[in-house]
Amino acid sequence: MRESHPPDRQRAVESYRTLAPGYDASCRYIEGVRKDAVESLRLEAGETVFDVACGTGTTLIAVAHQVGPLGHAVGIELVPDMAAIARRKIQGADVATQTVLHECAAEDFESDRQADAMLFCYTHDVLQSPRAVANLLAHARPGCRIAVVGWRWLPWSWGGVINLFNAWRARRYLTTYAGLGDPCHLLAPHLSGFRIEARYHLGSSYRAYGTVPLHRS
Repeated sequence: MRESHPPDRQRAVESYRTLAPGYDASCRYIEGVRKDAVESLRLEAGETVFDVACGTGTTLIAVAHQVGPLGHAVGIELVPDMAAIARRKIQGADVATQTVLHECAAEDFESDRQADAMLFCYTHDVLQSPRAVANLLAHARPGCRIAVVGWRWLPWSWGGVINLFNAWRARRYLTTYAGLGDPCHLLAPHLSGFRIEARYHLGSSYRAYGTVPLHRS
């Protein structure tokens, strides 16, 4: 297992290049989790929302519809093959006027906009990058609502078999298993009221929520 290894950007690009054509079909089992995450942000018309590692654009389109034509849905996606699918879907969903897709790593993302809300949907590699977390938080307004959904280790004393099965299933979707005991350990200390609000898939998936403090130290 890649328990102690940092995220590998190049290997992620290579893996998702292969995954891209069938990615949407492979994500059907998390559709409900994605929907819950978007709803937990309580988006309002006119807001700016960042969808981190937005993949093929499913949640990006969902938030674009919620913020409406005066809002801004900002997608960040590293892998060109995934971003290409997202662009086609954005055009077909008629949300192009309020949607911007940045094809870059989260560490390198730059924007003149600040986020009112931010979504991390199964973005484990990003959450394990101190540079990525710091850069994204630098683009967040005070009070920015942040929702995170993803996979985590169950206690090995009783969940070992489930952990091993999930590790095998997720082997192409992340490049490090580091941090799976506490996936938000880099993000949570910078947020107010950070908490796990829901668990899914026998507890091995989670949905968490917190806000950027109104007054940062």
